[in-house]
Amino acid sequence: MSTEIILPKIDEAMVKGKIIEWKKKEGDPVSKGEIVFTIETEKVTWEVEAPDSGILAQIRFPAGEEVPVGTIVAYILQPGEKAPPRSPEEKERGLKAGKSPAPSIFLSASPKDTAERKAPGGSEKIKASPLAKKLARLNKLNLSQLRGSGPGGRIVRRDIFNAMAEREKPPTPPPPPGKDLPLSAMRATIARRMIESFQYVPHFYLSVEADAEALVRTQEELRSFIESSTGLKLTLTDLLLKITARALEDHPEINIQWTGSGIRQLLEINVGLAVGLPQGLIVPVIRQANRKTLAELTQIRHDLVTRAQQGKVRMEEMRGGSLTLTNLGMYGIDQFDPIINPPESCILATGRILEKPVAHGGEVRIRKRMNLTLAIDHRVLDGIVGSRFLQRIQELVEKPIRLI
Repeated sequence: MSTEIILPKIDEAMVKGKIIEWKKKEGDPVSKGEIVFTIETEKVTWEVEAPDSGILAQIRFPAGEEVPVGTIVAYILQPGEKAPPRSPEEKERGLKAGKSPAPSIFLSASPKDTAERKAPGGSEKIKASPLAKKLARLNKLNLSQLRGSGPGGRIVRRDIFNAMAEREKPPTPPPPPGKDLPLSAMRATIARRMIESFQYVPHFYLSVEADAEALVRTQEELRSFIESSTGLKLTLTDLLLKITARALEDHPEINIQWTGSGIRQLLEINVGLAVGLPQGLIVPVIRQANRKTLAELTQIRHDLVTRAQQGKVRMEEMRGGSLTLTNLGMYGIDQFDPIINPPESCILATGRILEKPVAHGGEVRIRKRMNLTLAIDHRVLDGIVGSRFLQRIQELVEKPIRLI
């Protein structure tokens, strides 16, 4: 019996997915559990496995096409079987989804008579006031190309003036040379969410400069220990994740969200980590980060980043964050103002560690310094509360031994 391969529903909000690549072609043998094709949703790339063993047949949608959830995209057949024909309903749903009717086109009337046109089934004159007709003749406007705003669609004086103003507009300059790039579902979602965040969430920013001498020294001292226990390199991001989780534990008033009708206090400390990908940005979440050791955070961070680069982060791993950490220091960025990841109330941005002359102990010395910037949702938090939280992060950066 033939087996249907269905475009799966990855999460509750998903209504369609784009087929990115077919790993097999028609006629290829497949085994149950083998990857057959990959799809792209709003946030992740998902590998779809074969539900049965057999021969792949009747691939109904090519790579690059968006397909509604639940659509049959192919079949797996046993020897001697044939795939059922595609129904008209499936063709319409798969091939015609999203098409809109062609726009209406208004034809010009004969140049001999700009004051009247014939309706498709008769000889009805254009409804226009005498003044409108006169103004149209004087300004060489074709009434058949205008829509009336008066009673019963009658063309009146203001319609003539509007048409004249429209005619006087300078022509739209041609776009500069270039090519249109395909818009991935991830990039489209990022664009939509960032517009919504910046439009509806009243951001304000707090920034401090922290002494990073002890932070760098701690990383160097713990590097061999973490590497021997995990096999992974300890990064500054791992230490910053630990610091952020501890600061949230010390300041539970930060661990809140705006729900649209009120404020929700979160009971767990889940820290999101912004991960940049070639096609966009995702924020996987480390659950109960305050209860993780530094070695555990290093392992979880490495696993999430690796799977994010492979498109294997699950939707549920990107929900429920308390606060997001975004670090661009490794790219040479000194300081930046991040955009909050709703419904979180804050996002912490960290820049690179830079040696610079500063006043220290009554003398000018060369010290390692870094910038910390906290973006805050002003609907739920105020400057004093945010300042105390950022001061705690600064304190832990400058004295990481207090994490013990």
